[in-house]
Amino acid sequence: SSHFGFVVLAARAAPFLSRLCGAQCTSAMKTVAAVVGALCSFAQVTHAADKNPLGTVMSLLDELRAKIVKEGEIEVKAFKEYFDWCDDTAKNGEQSIKTATAQKSKLEAKIGELTS
Repeated sequence: SSHFGFVVLAARAAPFLSRLCGAQCTSAMKTVAAVVGALCSFAQVTHAADKNPLGTVMSLLDELRAKIVKEGEIEVKAFKEYFDWCDDTAKNGEQSIKTATAQKSKLEAKIGELTS
């Protein structure tokens, strides 16, 4: 394929470039050629899922990632609703306690008034 041709071209150019920049450049170029080759191979795999089992695996992983993200968004929404319910319930409970405490004071005063 054209990506493989690029890697071969880079490998063939390595001796010429090593004469230009020295021995240090050769290992760096080999590394770059290997990385480019790996990336190109990965690109081919992702585009040819029907022809390559690894491509099928990559497609399945993408689908799984999308499913997990969707489920995570649903869980975040459910947790927010639950958190809001907890806040509302706590506020209502606090208000009920304040109201009951105030009512208790009034009732105690009324009992004191009626018993005297």
